[in-house]
Amino acid sequence: MRILLVDDDDSTRRLLDAMLTKMGHEVVHANDGQEAWKILQHDQINFVLSDWVMPRMDGVELCRRLRASNRTHYTYVVLFTGKDQDDDVVVAMEAGADDFLTKPVQAKELKVRIESGRRVLSLEQSLNTKNRELELVNEALKVSQQRILLDLQAAAAIQRDLLPQAPLDCFPVDLAWAFMPADELAGDMFNFYPLDDDHMGFYLADVSGHGVPAAMMSVHLSKTLSAEPRPDSLVRLSEQEKASDNAMGRNFLLGALNRRGKVLNRRSSPAYREPKDVAARLNSQFQTGDHSMLYFTMIYGVLNTRTGQGTLCQAGHPYPLICRRDGSVQRLGEGGLPIGLMLDASFEQVEFQLDRGDRLLIYSDGITEAMNPAKEHFGEDRLADCLTNYRSCSLQQTVDQVKFKLAEWHCSAEADFNLTDDASMLAIERSA
Repeated sequence: MRILLVDDDDSTRRLLDAMLTKMGHEVVHANDGQEAWKILQHDQINFVLSDWVMPRMDGVELCRRLRASNRTHYTYVVLFTGKDQDDDVVVAMEAGADDFLTKPVQAKELKVRIESGRRVLSLEQSLNTKNRELELVNEALKVSQQRILLDLQAAAAIQRDLLPQAPLDCFPVDLAWAFMPADELAGDMFNFYPLDDDHMGFYLADVSGHGVPAAMMSVHLSKTLSAEPRPDSLVRLSEQEKASDNAMGRNFLLGALNRRGKVLNRRSSPAYREPKDVAARLNSQFQTGDHSMLYFTMIYGVLNTRTGQGTLCQAGHPYPLICRRDGSVQRLGEGGLPIGLMLDASFEQVEFQLDRGDRLLIYSDGITEAMNPAKEHFGEDRLADCLTNYRSCSLQQTVDQVKFKLAEWHCSAEADFNLTDDASMLAIERSA
């Protein structure tokens, strides 16, 4: 080990140099503290043996300068002294001295002090090495976290692109919605689309949990519930099913003609499935198992935008609300089971009438189960009050007011709005 020996007495330095060299150390000499300070500024020496009383700069002042400097490594300092006063030792320790040796120095005692200092320096070096390793790990984690965050943000943008981008101008209805994910990604998904010239389909699904797994399931659902005419569509009838319906229609007409001699009026079969059938097919396709415990609740419905007649299936989802033109609120649905929990689950559907000026709201439980600081839920009644109180506003303004009231209830400051569960709303108003 390289040791800086600082003493203004030549004979003492020679004696100590002989002891240190015999112990196998490399010795660097300085006549006083000022010369030692110059050496330490450009030479990386970790161990200093210094006399206490010296001209120009004593050992205590040398300690102070060392501790006040921004050195990249620790320097262990042992002071030689003939002083016995406790107050002087306290001053030296406050200045940063690590240990003391009383003159005349004994070789055995010197060796013990050096070994003690070596252990301290070894621990310090080991700690520095581990700190550098931790810094490298932290940097790698930061890079990885940043990459994950960017990936999540990109995935969130893709998920938002799957949500409605504009209302349906082809129908006499107004539409408004809100999407409030708890994390970057959400387990909520909703949409609406034309099924034919008069009918629109709509849904809102809430996958259990939130985050990446729930978001992946919700994205898959958006594709599965697409109204595009694909062979695997769950929303539209297949060509085989339509052919079967047409055959049944022909048989009905022939039977009516045979019975009465004339053809009875009969509406053509729709080219889309009823809501309860869509729910049943989803349930058979998405079943929880050993590799997936995700299930979801959902509202799926069909609305005749010309007559206002509608049908919807409630699969374990919060009850839809209809706010009538006079401000009264009606609750729809029968409850039902979530999709994916029981293979043999059956699903029912309810019919409703949406008159001109009436509003239908479907929403996820992140709305009604949002809690205030007192752990009280926002609740269905409070949501219904919002629909009534803002009945005179436009549909989008009403949805925005619900969102504002929810933020006010949850945290009293919209800037701190951070729900613990995904929350979303879809509102449909039949134009007055």
